[in-house]
Amino acid sequence: MDQFDTCMSTNKYLAKVNADIKAAEELGVRSTPSLFLNGEKLENAPDYGYYRVRIEQALAEVGG
Repeated sequence: MDQFDTCMSTNKYLAKVNADIKAAEELGVRSTPSLFLNGEKLENAPDYGYYRVRIEQALAEVGG
């Protein structure tokens, strides 16, 4: 807990957190979880099967 408290009180990772927030905003992330596959944001998926098919297609494209 001491290590955590020190990080919080000194803002040790604040710049990293802010950089991550900025990057997410630039990618159009508005909620979590947000999923990307090969740089494409996957949105409004009807169910797990949609993700499975997309992942399998991406793997097939790279020989996986």
